[in-house]
Amino acid sequence: MIDVTQGQELFFTMIQEAIDAVTDGVVIVDGTSRIIYLNEAYTRILDVKKEKVMHRLLTEIEPGAMILDTLADHKPRLRQFVEVKSRGKKIMVNITPIFRNQIFLGAVSVFKDITEITLAQRELERSRRLSHSIFKAISNDEKILPPEFSHIIGEDPCFVRSLKMAEIVAPTDATVLIEGESGTGKEVFVQAIRSLSGKRSKPFVSMNCSAIPETLIESELFGYEAGSFTGAARGGKPGKFELADGGTIFLDEIGEMPLFMQSKLLRVLQSGEIQKIGSDRVKKVNVRVIAATNRNLKKMVETGNFREDLYFRLNTFKILIPPLRQRKEDIMLLAEYFLQKFAAKYHKTLSFSPGAALVLQENPWLGNVRQLESCIEYAVIMATKSHIEADDLPEEYRHAAVATPASEVPVAELAVPLAPIEEEFGLKKDIQQVEKEKMREALVATQGNKTRAMKLLGISRRTFYKKYKLYGFTD
Repeated sequence: MIDVTQGQELFFTMIQEAIDAVTDGVVIVDGTSRIIYLNEAYTRILDVKKEKVMHRLLTEIEPGAMILDTLADHKPRLRQFVEVKSRGKKIMVNITPIFRNQIFLGAVSVFKDITEITLAQRELERSRRLSHSIFKAISNDEKILPPEFSHIIGEDPCFVRSLKMAEIVAPTDATVLIEGESGTGKEVFVQAIRSLSGKRSKPFVSMNCSAIPETLIESELFGYEAGSFTGAARGGKPGKFELADGGTIFLDEIGEMPLFMQSKLLRVLQSGEIQKIGSDRVKKVNVRVIAATNRNLKKMVETGNFREDLYFRLNTFKILIPPLRQRKEDIMLLAEYFLQKFAAKYHKTLSFSPGAALVLQENPWLGNVRQLESCIEYAVIMATKSHIEADDLPEEYRHAAVATPASEVPVAELAVPLAPIEEEFGLKKDIQQVEKEKMREALVATQGNKTRAMKLLGISRRTFYKKYKLYGFTD
C-alpha cells in the first residue's frame, strides 16, 4: 500500500508532469518575486534554461515584468498583451495572485506565445496596403511596361495586370510569392523582377526545392562546417543564403519543401540569421526572397501540408500567373514568336496555315507556354513547305483540337469516313495502360511524393510530369 507521504509525493509529481505537458508557459513567484516554479513551456517559449532563472528574483531578470505589479497591489491581470523585451517575444498573459487564509503568498503567471501571430498579422496588413496601392496604380495605366519587360509576350488583361504588379513590387525588398501552373513562365517573372530590383547587380542564387533530397536540403540552404558529418567537404561549404547575401534568392517549387525545413526557413525570414550545420554561431544575412510554386499553398495550409505562419510570411506579395488556356488571345502571339525563333534556328521561312492556327487556338495547353514552345519547335522541324500544316503538329495536339472545317479538308478525304477515336486499339494503347498503372503503383508506394515516385520509376522530372497530366493524375 501507498502511505500518506508517498501519496502526496505521487500527487505532486503528477501535478508537475501535467503542468509541464501544457503548451502555455507557467511561472510561480513568491512575495519577494523569487521564481519558485516554472514549467517546460516557459523555457521553450522564452528560450532560457531552467537552471539560469530558477530561484532568482524576477526584479533582476525582467524588471518591467507585469507580474511585479500584481505583487505590489495583489490584483489579477487577465488577457494582457505584453512584450518580453529581453527575449524579443510577444505574449498574452493571465496573472493571478495567490492567497492562503487571506495571507498573500505570491502570484502565478500563465502566458501564450503570440509572436508568430503578431508577425503574420503585420505581414498581412502590409500586404493589403501594398496591394491596394498597386491595384490603384494598375488601374491608372495597365499597358505601359518598362523596357525590361519587353521580351515577355502577352496582351491578355489578367496577364498584363500580373506583369504590372511585378513591375511595381520589383524595386522594393518585399518577399514575393509567384503562383502559377508549370510552364506559365514563373522564372521569366523572377528575372524581370530582378532586372528592376536595387539588388540586380548583387548575387542571385536559385534553388529548386523539389530537386534536393530531404537529407541534403538543410545543408544546401544553410551550409555546413568542416567535419560536421560523414562525407562533409574538408573546408565546409557555404549555403545558398550565405552565397546570396546582399542579393536575391529564388526558391522554386517552395510547396515541395519538407515541413521540418519550413520552420527553419521561417526563422531565417524573420530574424535574417542563418546557422550552419555543425556550428554554434549565427550569421546575419541580407537576402531578398522570391518564391514560386505550381501548387495551391492556401489549400496545403488547410490540409496541414504547409505551415500557416510561413505562408503568411511568403504571402507578403503574391503574383498569380494565369494559365495559357485562360489567355486565348495570347496563344497565336506566342506561337508566332516561337515560329520566328525556331525558323531562324533551322534556317527556314515559314508561316501558319489556317488549319494549323485553328488547332493551336483550340488546344487546352495543359503544359502552358513551355508546351506550346516545344510544339512549335517540332512543327518547324517537320515542315516541308513554306507554311506549317496541321499535319506538321504532334499527333496528340491534333486530337485535342476541334475538327478541322470542311473547307480546309481535300475533297478526296471528305468521302472517307474516319474511325472514331474510341475504336483505336493497338500497341500504343497497351503501353500507355501499363505506364499509367506503374505510375499509380509508384505514387501509392511513395504516398503521393512525386519526387520519390519519379526516382522509383527511373524517369526524368519532365517526362514524369508530362505523363502525370496525360494520364489524368491530380494532386
